[in-house]
Amino acid sequence: MEERSNELSQNIDNGGEKLKSDNWAKGLFSLKIVIAHVVKECLPEYAPFPVELIIDECIDSFTDASGKCNTEIARHLMTQRPLPNGYMMEGDLLFMINPPKHLRDSWMPQLLNIEIQNDSRHLDRCIGRGMLYATGIYYMEYETIYKYPEFEKALKVNSVWLCPAAPKKRQGTVLQFRMSGKDLPTGKFLPSTDTFDKLRLTFVNTGGTEGPNRKDICGFVWALTTTRLSSEQRKKRLKEVFGMKMTQTVEKEIDKYDWMLVSYGEDQFEKDKKKCREEGRVEKSESIARNMLRSNYLPEEISRMTGLDIARIHQLAEENRP
Repeated sequence: MEERSNELSQNIDNGGEKLKSDNWAKGLFSLKIVIAHVVKECLPEYAPFPVELIIDECIDSFTDASGKCNTEIARHLMTQRPLPNGYMMEGDLLFMINPPKHLRDSWMPQLLNIEIQNDSRHLDRCIGRGMLYATGIYYMEYETIYKYPEFEKALKVNSVWLCPAAPKKRQGTVLQFRMSGKDLPTGKFLPSTDTFDKLRLTFVNTGGTEGPNRKDICGFVWALTTTRLSSEQRKKRLKEVFGMKMTQTVEKEIDKYDWMLVSYGEDQFEKDKKKCREEGRVEKSESIARNMLRSNYLPEEISRMTGLDIARIHQLAEENRP
């Protein structure tokens, strides 16, 4: 019989990385020194500036004295009001990125949303969710930063989705999307992208073994999230290749992340995967058995076809009796 996996089994299959990194990676990506790398690589306006300047001058909202993001404040900002359809924003991390000091008279701040997205198999769904988050954050600026229709006062929203378990065909790529007014129907008019350039969506796709040879944002995200490096290997690579200062705060977050990996354990992960796949097979067999019972098959025939024992088939018959 074909092996079918249930939802729990699918979730485990999709992410050794998902189970092992999602919540813990948020701790890593709430460090100012980590955010600065994301800003430099994913916000083109900041590419010319050194990471140190971005740390010192640009990321000062929602962070405490240790240089770690105050996630409770960030999360509160994300969930302080619902969207028009009633959906409540519940993002991972949100920051205000200020201009460098010498440009504050001519530049506006930008908003940066960082999401850890482990199930990135379907790019169209990721883009759809990403646009929902970007537009949702844009909408939340009403009544706090600007009033309709003063669009020029709204801050640009950058939503960066980090995909540490991307499909092989997208590993090592960075995809960036902007709102565009191209190819409008005849007779329609919208402001140009120069006039209305308020949303930017970026996907950083990593996974597998491509990380060790890269020194860009893909290699950086890979080094932070991969399960292939130990704590000490991770610290060494981040320090030597990406120039990260191993402060006590940084080391604590890296050690906590690696402790979680070890605590969960590869063996337990394999056991859970096997258990969930077995649950998936049983779930499918019982679904087939119910259909056969409705078609008046004998319990012995159903048992032979599905592998279920007779007692369980009689139990299913009782559960589905009108």
